[in-house]
Parts: sequence; C-alpha cells; structure tokens
Amino acid sequence: MKRSIQLSFAFCTFLVVAAGISSCKSEDQINYAEKILGRWDIREAKRNGDVTESLAGLYFEFQADGAMRTNLSATEETAAYEVRDNKILQRQSQIEADYTIEEISDSTMILTTTLRSYNFRFSLTKAGE
Repeated sequence: MKRSIQLSFAFCTFLVVAAGISSCKSEDQINYAEKILGRWDIREAKRNGDVTESLAGLYFEFQADGAMRTNLSATEETAAYEVRDNKILQRQSQIEADYTIEEISDSTMILTTTLRSYNFRFSLTKAGE
C-alpha cells in the first residue's frame, strides 16, 4: 500500500512538471509566419563575416499570401516563400534560397543564408520603424 502511494505521488509529480514544461514551450514559440510580414530594409549585410556595401538598398517584403518581393538578385522580383520553423524558403525566383531567422523582434530581424558558397548575414529593420 505504501509503495503504491509513493508511485502515485511520483506519477502526479511527473505530470505537474511535464505540464509546466509544455506550457513554457508553447509560450516561447514564435509565430515566424506572422512576425516576418511586411517590408524589411537592410541595415547591414555581411559576406563571409565582412561588411559588404554591395547589398545597399536590399529589401525583403513578405505578404500573407505566400508571395515575397526582393531585390536580392539586383532586380526587383516576386517569388514564392514558405516558413518552416525558423526558416524562410524562397522559391520560384532567380535565386532560390533558404534563410534562417537568427533573431526577430517587432522592428529588427537577422537572416543568414549561403548563396554561391558565400555565407551571408542580413541585419534588417522593419520599414517605418
């Protein structure tokens, strides 16, 4: 009898801890698909760790319908995109890229990607912020 009480207590403790962990996780999850919406302008671009001026004027604009506009390929174009976890997958464009969202807030976002064997880090500011 004493052993079954101990097992019941241990099981109840486990459930309380597991519920606490899962509720913390859901609070910490970021809805990237919503947070990226709108236009983001380049603040700083790095190529292989070095600041580059060749991407001055770069922007990304994400729309709720899965379309994005960017001038990454040196000309303005519209592409399709999909958000998976903290990744933005750009498709149906001159440049198909997978961006990792390293950081995001209401006014800033940092994206990283590899294009043509170069590692890029884009520090972006939300337009109008």
